[in-house]
Amino acid sequence: MDYREAIKLKDKIHGLLEQSRINDALNETLDLIDGTGATLLKEEVEKLKMSYKFMLQYLSRGILDPQRDTVLLHIIESLYSITDRCIVLHQENDSPLLFHTRRRELNGTPLSLVIQQWKQCVHKYDLLQSVPDEPKNKEAIRLQLRECEQCETKLFNKLWSSFSISLDDVALLKELVNDNSTPIHLKCLVLSGLFLGLMTVYDENKVDVLAQTYVLNDNSEVQIRALIYLVLSLYIYNNRVRKSHAIRQHVAQVADMPLFSRDLATLQFLLARSRNTENITRRVRDDLMPGLMNMSPDLLRKIKDKNSPIDMSDLEANPEWQDMLENKGLQKKMEEFNEMQMAGNDVFISTFSHLKSFPFFKTMSNWFLPFHSNHSTVQETFAGIALADIISEAPLCNSDRYSFCLSMASIPESQRQMMVNQVQAQYHDLKEMKSTELPDTEKQREYIANLHLQDLYRFFKLFSRRREFAPIFDQDMDITKTEVLNPYASKESTISIIAEFYFNNKFYDDAIHHYMLILEGNSNVDPHVFQKLGFCHENLGNTTEALRYYKRYLLAHDDDVWTLKHMAACYRATNRYVKAIECYKKVEQLQPDAVSTVLSIGNCLLELGSVDEALKYYYKADFMNGAKHRAWRPIAWCSFITGNDERALNYYEKIINEDKASAQDYMNRAHVLLCSKHIPEAFDNYNKSLEMESNKQDFRDAFFNDAKHLHDRGVSDDDMALIVDALLNKETI
Repeated sequence: MDYREAIKLKDKIHGLLEQSRINDALNETLDLIDGTGATLLKEEVEKLKMSYKFMLQYLSRGILDPQRDTVLLHIIESLYSITDRCIVLHQENDSPLLFHTRRRELNGTPLSLVIQQWKQCVHKYDLLQSVPDEPKNKEAIRLQLRECEQCETKLFNKLWSSFSISLDDVALLKELVNDNSTPIHLKCLVLSGLFLGLMTVYDENKVDVLAQTYVLNDNSEVQIRALIYLVLSLYIYNNRVRKSHAIRQHVAQVADMPLFSRDLATLQFLLARSRNTENITRRVRDDLMPGLMNMSPDLLRKIKDKNSPIDMSDLEANPEWQDMLENKGLQKKMEEFNEMQMAGNDVFISTFSHLKSFPFFKTMSNWFLPFHSNHSTVQETFAGIALADIISEAPLCNSDRYSFCLSMASIPESQRQMMVNQVQAQYHDLKEMKSTELPDTEKQREYIANLHLQDLYRFFKLFSRRREFAPIFDQDMDITKTEVLNPYASKESTISIIAEFYFNNKFYDDAIHHYMLILEGNSNVDPHVFQKLGFCHENLGNTTEALRYYKRYLLAHDDDVWTLKHMAACYRATNRYVKAIECYKKVEQLQPDAVSTVLSIGNCLLELGSVDEALKYYYKADFMNGAKHRAWRPIAWCSFITGNDERALNYYEKIINEDKASAQDYMNRAHVLLCSKHIPEAFDNYNKSLEMESNKQDFRDAFFNDAKHLHDRGVSDDDMALIVDALLNKETI
């Protein structure tokens, strides 16, 4: 079988396992193995079949089997693992995918050897660095540094491309990651390699390393990265891990950590917010930045010499310039951009997405590499310039920091130094300000988590070979749906914040899910939850559900005008006009001066065919304060369909002379003239309507939408067809 058929069969087997159809899954797995030639895997499945056969025999004979649950779980976990490995083996020898390329390169190299090679490289580099400055061989140091980085990349690739890691490997990795002498950036790369490997093939030992790193490591950046990868892995493999006792033990151990609850809540919100990154990107790219970049020459000429660099702080120097900003709407755009940035939104992705084509980003591990001043890219760009520390403090994710660094390398030395001087002055002020603030551990951990999720987002959205990886940021990222994490992820305070975020950003399905979590087992719910549930369902077109929740809200607030209006809208959407009128009349009692409510009642009566009753409400609206011209059109139309052409024409005259007439207004006036036998004038008005329409088809559709009313007034179908033909084909007349 080919690769696509193998994928379909694997999905089928996983579906059978989720349905507890173990025997069918065993048989289908044997078929999947046949396409790989992996005899050892076949033997393993045959042993599993035998174990399952004995289990069923014990069950049918009523023999007590205390190990049954353990054995069954082992069979299920083994089948999941075997199917994963079969899919990899189907492309093992000739696939051009990066995973298989790296796997072929490193398959015969044990992890212990890769770690040993890295340690030897670092030792050699340290020796070269220990030489006094005078006799130092800078070229040898540079080359050795690059060799160290190649070893780091090799370690990342080894962890990523391994099916699984042994218990000995687990011990090696735990020692490496928790050793204080291991650089932070390497610890982070190790965790990233494990996570990417998990995305391809599930391995409980890799999960173990991630969990233990969060528990045992004392560095916030390493801890947070381990937790992110652990949570995402459990989310991806929810169906596989929900029955695993080992995984539940890992999660329980992680949950005992004092900062876990806060870290998980932070991660939940940040994952939810990542869903809105595309909207933020569009807002920045298509609106805010063009507005700021087009700060017109007349303004810039007033504030700067045309050859000098733009500094936004200069705009504060003169109140007149500030007024110009406000008049052009730029001040509001600047404030919105700053607010989004201060809130932690990913406002820079649209800017830095164009700076990911450097050769640096062709190496996959570099997308996960923490920015550090000792990296060769940084040292070669800023040799003799103390800017690396400043970049490391910038509110940019690591990937963007490297992009900034690489883009600086293309700037002439003199300009680069000038920019550095400006930035250093601002950095000094910022550092002084920060030194007066009390350290906030929770805020720092949230900052780290936010930036690393931005790194991940860039990798899965911008990496040149991103299509070789599952698009995890296209999923709902709802941790409450991960069974082993649900008890820790379902705190009402966290769920409420996430629900509000989804609601405010129009992710109505997700908002409904989170509001329903709040309702579960909670008898003292804020009634506004019902109101918001109603609004979500209304926007999704679920009017029955919307009405159900609006009614529940009204039990607590029976005089809420907003809710009554939305209930009326739902009734109108389902043609239940009598019910809609009941709602509008309640609103009318509460707000007797609301013109829109009176007009809405008239509209509903008109839909019911009660034209005379509708007219009464339209006349009432016309005499109310604030009505302006809003009642004229419905009065004119009702007059037409009741045969009062004189009154209809009077109102259409008022619309044309005192309001802004539309194509529909001219068409309606033409209908009146047609039915009152003023044919030439009718054609004049039809032509005006046609001139205002965007195309002939729109005109034709609008005309025949009124066919029933024209027919009721004595215009035949043939006459209607001829009139439209004459209007649309004037050249033939």
